[in-house]
Amino acid sequence: MTKVELLKKWKGNKRYTLKFVDAMPVEHFDFKPTAEMKSYQSQLSHITSWLRTHSRFVTTEEFEKIKMTSRDLIRIALEDFFDTFIERLEKMNESQLTEIVDVWYGKTTRYQIANIMDNHLSHHRGQMIVYLHLKNSKPPSYLGW
Repeated sequence: MTKVELLKKWKGNKRYTLKFVDAMPVEHFDFKPTAEMKSYQSQLSHITSWLRTHSRFVTTEEFEKIKMTSRDLIRIALEDFFDTFIERLEKMNESQLTEIVDVWYGKTTRYQIANIMDNHLSHHRGQMIVYLHLKNSKPPSYLGW
């Protein structure tokens, strides 16, 4: 993967993921398919927190921890993450992205960490599609790169 492809992927992730914030009616934002599962809002909070925390392994910069107690705060935190992460990626060069770094699951390149972040994001968006169907809400149409 090249830096251009990586940036295209993350710009697409921003557009697609933000659609999930608005897809569930606010009155169902606390919906949980079963007692042991996360609510829709918790899924979005988890995605946002995880991305904001994990991105430090790619960019070496950390995001401030924030509380995401509403749809609006989640949207703000997600937009901030995507805009800042994309801006930081744009400033990095290929050698920085291919640099091997040590993460708790082993040594890998910054490119691979960005792909792991993308995979984690995709996993949770897939779960949220099921939540939306269960509440008779239309999931966002798939948006790739």
